[in-house]
Amino acid sequence: MEKTFSKIEISVIKSTAKNAAPFVTKKAKVDEQIAATKEKIHKMLEEKLQKLEAEKAGYQSIIDSMNQAVKQITGGYTTEDLIVITKEGTGQMGENGKEIMKTCYNLKYPETVIPVENPEAEPECPSHDEAPEEMPEELAQEQAEVAAEAAEADPFAGNEGDPFNQ
Repeated sequence: MEKTFSKIEISVIKSTAKNAAPFVTKKAKVDEQIAATKEKIHKMLEEKLQKLEAEKAGYQSIIDSMNQAVKQITGGYTTEDLIVITKEGTGQMGENGKEIMKTCYNLKYPETVIPVENPEAEPECPSHDEAPEEMPEELAQEQAEVAAEAAEADPFAGNEGDPFNQ
């Protein structure tokens, strides 16, 4: 359905457009300023983000070089994987009126250096009340051989002057 306007309606539309024109122009200018400001902010944020990423990469490089020995010892884990850093109050007040804090470095996994699969689960180890299973015969024989070799290798074994064997 096609709408046709009367002469009066056309006149009202034109006079309203004439009265609104300065505001439409101002709105268009503000829209341009908003777009320009958004672009400027976007560029500034990108630059800031790039600087922060570069700074982070520099710190990570230093951390990685310091963690090489720890990675070798632990099979690839870093101090960030193994240590929890906490700050505790000492109860003493500093010159500035704030409490003096002590930094503690605690192992996350005190029983081992390698993280466990499920740290919340209790470790599967026999209770102290249970009797240990019998040692396999091969292992008992190997243990006896090692003990015999150790006794033969002891330079002080059988020496009468040895203060530890009296």
